[in-house]
Amino acid sequence: MAHLFFKLEERLAMTFFAATSVFVLIGAVTRTAGFPVIWAVDLAQLSFAWACVLGADLALKKNTHIEIDIVIRKFPRQVRKALAVVWLVAIVFFLCFLVWYGTKLTLQNMERVLGDVGISYSWVTGCIPVGALLMLLTAVTRLWRGLTGREVLSLEGHDGTVI
Repeated sequence: MAHLFFKLEERLAMTFFAATSVFVLIGAVTRTAGFPVIWAVDLAQLSFAWACVLGADLALKKNTHIEIDIVIRKFPRQVRKALAVVWLVAIVFFLCFLVWYGTKLTLQNMERVLGDVGISYSWVTGCIPVGALLMLLTAVTRLWRGLTGREVLSLEGHDGTVI
């Protein structure tokens, strides 16, 4: 089930990213032709926001976020593991903050209209609490798996190796 959800999330992220490219292309071509399509920019913004949060969750699942580990490599392995736990706990708290305030922001934007598209701007801001909730579930799962020995927590890349 988790693999199916991962694949669905991956496909959605790719679809939103591709849609962003298409909408930007439509906007650029029509503007160059002298007949600008204003809604293309609005839909590009919407799809890009969703592509970003879904991609961020996928990267968190794979532990492939960009890292600067020059300092981390100086510590012994046990200290690095402890730092990975501390880091995931900090991420969990930050994501709780994003879910809470992102939900408030989304509710505040219910009445705001997204440019010429005519839909609520909350469809854009809604990616914040939804994406943060997905990342929160991922972070808590990884933390639990790390603490129970079912995953090796690392601040050094997806497999714990440093290039």
